Amino acid sequence: MKLVVDSIGCLVTGASSGIGRAVAVELGRRRCRVALVARRGDELAATARAVEAAGGRAAPFIADVRDTAALRAAVDAGVAWSGGLRLAVVNAGVGVHGALESLSPAELREAVEVNLLGMLGTAQAALPHLRATTPSSLVVVASLSAIIPYRGGAGYATGKAGLVAALRCLRLELAGSGVAVGWLCPGHVDTRIIADRIPFAKLPRLARLLVPVLSAERVARAAVRLAPRGGERIMPWQALPFAAFARWMPRLAERALLWSGAGEP
Repeated sequence: MKLVVDSIGCLVTGASSGIGRAVAVELGRRRCRVALVARRGDELAATARAVEAAGGRAAPFIADVRDTAALRAAVDAGVAWSGGLRLAVVNAGVGVHGALESLSPAELREAVEVNLLGMLGTAQAALPHLRATTPSSLVVVASLSAIIPYRGGAGYATGKAGLVAALRCLRLELAGSGVAVGWLCPGHVDTRIIADRIPFAKLPRLARLLVPVLSAERVARAAVRLAPRGGERIMPWQALPFAAFARWMPRLAERALLWSGAGEP
């Protein structure tokens, strides 16, 4: 799938900062038309300028993914502006970290409403447009937390694990439709979620030593490369043994996580 400004456009949610902004700029380098969706208008405008400086075209559409009506209106308006939809990158998310007993009902609700329901709601809004412009792709930014548990991760991992389960079902539902479904499960990424909400110091000691922190730009390039084929990608590659260990030997992995200090204060 060739992404150029003269072809069908793209849409990125959570585009005001972090991975979303990096994805938008990466698409700008490929001369795409990019509809930008997020809550913060000033930062969306800054992203739009960065996309255009990179060689693409961009327009901001303000919406909170928790507001279904506003989200659908933003997606529809973005697609109308871009002339169609070839690629939707669903990225809007929030970091919620802490022992389950310490999380407030509002924090738990936010984790599920944004990281699960908001993501799936975006996919629902985008799918009719993607079906209309096949071949097309839906790429979702999930998390390694969906696969590897850690103390303090219940709120964040709940949304991301549910998201991955839903995407596996969706990939089967769309088989043969011309719409590719892919999702990234990145480990630690140098964004506000780590800086503000999930401090790097509370991540597993072994992970801090062996698995590098990813840049948002590296994740963005991976998202664009994943688009044509879909499927799951765990990154960085150093995390693959940890993910396989957690999936295939969960009891032993649990002991190792306790020993490693995963998520401890």
